[in-house]
Amino acid sequence: MPYLLPYLGSKVKRNTICLDKNLKLTVNLLGEILRLARSVLMVEYVLGASPNNRFPKGPYMKINDNVALTTARSYKVVKANEIVQRARYDLNSSELKMLAFIFSKIKPTDEAGMEYTFPIAEYCQVCGIDYKNGGNYAAIKKGLKALRDKSFWLQDENGVESTVGWLGKVRVNKGSGKISVKLDEDLQKYVLGLFENYTQYELLSTLPMRSAYSFRIYELLKSYAFTGKHKFEIDDLKRQLMAEHYENFKDFRKYVIETAVKEINLFTDLEVSWEPVTKGRKVIQVVFVIKQRDVWGVVEAQERATRQIDGQMSIYDLMKE
Repeated sequence: MPYLLPYLGSKVKRNTICLDKNLKLTVNLLGEILRLARSVLMVEYVLGASPNNRFPKGPYMKINDNVALTTARSYKVVKANEIVQRARYDLNSSELKMLAFIFSKIKPTDEAGMEYTFPIAEYCQVCGIDYKNGGNYAAIKKGLKALRDKSFWLQDENGVESTVGWLGKVRVNKGSGKISVKLDEDLQKYVLGLFENYTQYELLSTLPMRSAYSFRIYELLKSYAFTGKHKFEIDDLKRQLMAEHYENFKDFRKYVIETAVKEINLFTDLEVSWEPVTKGRKVIQVVFVIKQRDVWGVVEAQERATRQIDGQMSIYDLMKE
């Protein structure tokens, strides 16, 4: 039974459903019902299959609270388009996931200066990290300190670049096993109280990604998804991704573009393809074609993402990326 519903969407033959415009609403509603039911019936698969995949006892999540885990992974990460499309920063995949997890805790009504507190065990479980690994505490502290110490460049509409920090303050309580963070003061306006010109996606979409470039390119393409297609100048894309060291396009194609497209197509709500634009023999631009998956495609991608995350990889493996 636990394996039935996650595959339900893929087992239904899409070409047997004849849709017209008047039935689109019904199909969308059915998709939402399917996703909700999937969250409930994935109980045994998500955590119940192994005694090691249990939330520890404590004041955060109940033991075997599988729905809580699925819900936490479905929380939205919301950022202003300004920071998605104009910011330049060099974070590894572990740091990007830490930030995404923190951003997923933000509520639409949150005010500036709020502190976000969560258990280390919850963070590990949601992100698919083995929380019983003895080195996690030190590794997580190291990652949080790195985010506290780092800043990034953000370019305004006039081309002026300014530095912005990620975290303003971090507190780790080893006794309670909890982390408390405050966002950098200059960052808050780009993630709080957003009602227009923003990009949002489910936390689950990025958690299984191993490449930081996949994470960044997914956010970029998500912000342009409504257009169906977006063209980047190669030099501008390299600069934004802090990937100028890939001077040879062959390497940039292999380690950045193709890796990103593969992970985006495996784990997210988007289907993307790309093609180079050349001038003579030199590649000067890259064009991405962006398609939003239908409800069945989203369910399949979520299933793949969940399976990848629940492989219980060590946080050290994540930090190597």
